[in-house]
Amino acid sequence: MSEWEIAAAVLGAALLACGALAALGGVATALVALELGGTIATTVLMVLAEALQRQPFIDLAVVLAVLSVLGCMVIARLLEEDL
Repeated sequence: MSEWEIAAAVLGAALLACGALAALGGVATALVALELGGTIATTVLMVLAEALQRQPFIDLAVVLAVLSVLGCMVIARLLEEDL
């Protein structure tokens, strides 16, 4: 197991923690956890791309980064009365 795969596993555990916080926290906490989860998921894909030497994962990570930001903006707009 390489250091890249270990880093991906640690980041995956952090992603699970963000998911739990988003499910159990309040509205503002869940939105922050969702933003952080998108960033961590993007980082996991980039680390896996380096670990497995698969460049298409980088493209997927870039698309995920853009869609994550846009999705969180939409959710914040829909929940602005609760924030």
